[in-house]
Amino acid sequence: MRVLIDTNVILDVWLAREPFLMDSARILSAAENRLICGFICPTTVTTLHYLVIKEKGDNKARSLLQSLLSICEIGSLHRSGIEIALKSKIGDFEDAVIEAVALETKVDIIATRNLPDFKHSRVPAKEPHQITW
Repeated sequence: MRVLIDTNVILDVWLAREPFLMDSARILSAAENRLICGFICPTTVTTLHYLVIKEKGDNKARSLLQSLLSICEIGSLHRSGIEIALKSKIGDFEDAVIEAVALETKVDIIATRNLPDFKHSRVPAKEPHQITW
């Protein structure tokens, strides 16, 4: 199963955000153990760095990103993906880009805690606790 892991799921783990930590950690663990093929959106990398340096500093943010890149692939994003996102029925542009990456990368599902924003997604979205493999 190919799963695009949304930024909020990764932040749950990196920042130990309860009550979401265990369910989100389960998804990253599945990617690490190759039970799923984990992908992240290219924009997730810069967003994670920006948010994590505020909490943990630059060195820790870079270390976490390196670890993430060892277990997840970067999804595809080209000009056509941005054009897909601009025309998407998803109102939040950042989420529309995630949908476009999911489409271009041909993932099976998007793992997110932001289901309402993905109700018009052409790729199914589920919360981490809803995903089985």
